[in-house]
Amino acid sequence: MKKKYYIFLLSIIILTIVFVTSYIYYGINTALSDAGQIEEIIVPGNEPEYHFSMICENLEDSLWLSVKNGVEKASEEFNVAVEFNGPNVVNGSDEQKYMNIAIASRLDGIITHVWDEKEAGELIDCAVEKCMPVVTIGTDAENSKRAAFVGVNAYDSGVQLGRMLLAAAGDQSNAAVLISKGQIDETVQKNLMILGIKDSVKDYPNIKITTIEYDSTDILNIEDTIRDLIQNPNGLDSIICTTSKDTTLVVQRLIDLNKMDYNIIGSGYSPQLLRYIDKRVVFGTVSADYEQMGYDAIKAMVQIKKIGRTSAYFKVNTMVITGENISEYIKSGEE
Repeated sequence: MKKKYYIFLLSIIILTIVFVTSYIYYGINTALSDAGQIEEIIVPGNEPEYHFSMICENLEDSLWLSVKNGVEKASEEFNVAVEFNGPNVVNGSDEQKYMNIAIASRLDGIITHVWDEKEAGELIDCAVEKCMPVVTIGTDAENSKRAAFVGVNAYDSGVQLGRMLLAAAGDQSNAAVLISKGQIDETVQKNLMILGIKDSVKDYPNIKITTIEYDSTDILNIEDTIRDLIQNPNGLDSIICTTSKDTTLVVQRLIDLNKMDYNIIGSGYSPQLLRYIDKRVVFGTVSADYEQMGYDAIKAMVQIKKIGRTSAYFKVNTMVITGENISEYIKSGEE
């Protein structure tokens, strides 16, 4: 009788284990089905010591392809495997799903772009509570339990944009700064960048800076903003863009309208933007060293795993690219 009882009890335990395992497996695969499969796993030449997940904003964006180059270099140097995940278009919901997958997979660490400070922050805290350290990249969730942030100083970028305006327009200009309402960390990052621009030209009373906001998720809204801007007879002579994608959209719209008599100052880094600078359509751009960003993110995570700590902030260098030095960048940007 006891033997039958033990057999029955063992059967219940086995069925419970099978059920729980199947449930977890189903959950992970459902999330993968919704978000798409892992885009790529970057592995070193030797057996990796650690396995990390990096969650990107947009795998098709040239900026994130540059980040990936840095990740590949760090993967070899530090002997780690990295899942390089993310949507093919900007989509916070997909980033959230990839974050859930990474947490469920119990990897050695997670590096993530922050699509929404509150949502991402809650998942970051969840990961840390499950002993998975998190490093944020590009955008930050400062109030979360993340171990480090790898990104650009928005104020410094603004200073560089302001200096480029002086180089393009001289000591007299009526400039519009285009700011996307949809940017992550909108209030803090936007204000820091604008402050940097204004501080860099504060000794030039004949330079006027106007800030114009628009919805970057709506192409028609961007086009309407540009049309209204150039139709307003206010002596506008310079346009400062604050993202790579929006710089390209602004230039394309101005070309369509045959209105190319502006000093266009861009942000970011892409093959198309470099070609515009080479053709002198765009005066120049201020871009982060995104390859360094990817490398430093892996470096930070390895330090956490090996010694239990790392710097809280890795400041990524910025590059100032104009027609004067475009030859140093255009070949690598077109590869």
